[in-house]
Amino acid sequence: MNYDNYSDRQIVEGILQHDKHLIEYFFQKKCSGLFAYILLNVFDGNIDRRELIGELYLFMAKDDWQVFRKFQYRSSLMTYVSVVAVRFFQKKRAALIDSMPTEELNDKMRHGYNSEFSVEQRIDIREALNRMPNERYRKVIELLYLKDVRPELLAEEMNVTVDNLYNIHRRALAQLRLVMGRKEEYYD
Repeated sequence: MNYDNYSDRQIVEGILQHDKHLIEYFFQKKCSGLFAYILLNVFDGNIDRRELIGELYLFMAKDDWQVFRKFQYRSSLMTYVSVVAVRFFQKKRAALIDSMPTEELNDKMRHGYNSEFSVEQRIDIREALNRMPNERYRKVIELLYLKDVRPELLAEEMNVTVDNLYNIHRRALAQLRLVMGRKEEYYD
């Protein structure tokens, strides 16, 4: 079915009635520009688009689509959803940044990761790295874990702070877990 000509009210009503096709259209097509904006402006392009879609879907579907039930049609639906989504992801990003003290990160990174893995584990990691869609994540995992590059040097090479490198590192590990078929949550 073609939902392109649906009004905001029709889209909201369809979502509230749990129309699977309309919900898929909304998140995959209607919000595609919004996700592109969030990817670039909130996460600097360092997160998988599918993660964004999944996170926003879960947030908006919570409490029987409460976010849509609060929409009062005073603006366009996309303006409303954009404000809600950007605020949600900014809070998620801030929580991710604040979730681990810098001292703990620096201690963990200073001791190096290379010695933590056996040869078999390194081979498994290399195979998984080849399946990771985000090149930047691959680079962080490879350099920190397999080549024992000091975090300070890698952060300088990537032109980011060590704190920012830690956040990239966490997202990279989450993606690596997914590629390896593990079910750990993105946010600990």
